[in-house]
Amino acid sequence: MRAALAVQAGASCFMAGLIWTMQILNYPLLALVDPRDVPRYEQAHNRRFIWLVAPGVIVALASTAILLARRRAGVPLIVPLAALALLAVIIASTIRQGAPSHARLAVRFDAEVHVRLVRTNWIRTIAWSALGVLSLTALALSSW
Repeated sequence: MRAALAVQAGASCFMAGLIWTMQILNYPLLALVDPRDVPRYEQAHNRRFIWLVAPGVIVALASTAILLARRRAGVPLIVPLAALALLAVIIASTIRQGAPSHARLAVRFDAEVHVRLVRTNWIRTIAWSALGVLSLTALALSSW
């Protein structure tokens, strides 16, 4: 159980750091790329980014499933349920907003789509951050 919490905390904190980097650095700086080069940039981003994001999401989901299936008395049910809810928000936001914005920008630069990407990515940024805090808190409390 403690191992699942540690894995969940590690994956969540990794993803929180990654998404904060995207939110504060990469996404806003996209506006400085020549609009003619944005599609090529986005296509490369989409091909490479999946190699960082997919393992983090899969590990976070798997560890949450383990926490739900093998929860011990020391871990309140709210911990894996809240984690699952946050992951659902992250995945839904990616499907509804993030992925379509990246797909459009991979075809041509659209300033409105870019602004929407930066604005709506706050949902994932906050959710990954909350999951990281939740996981670290649960991990710390489980050792007492």
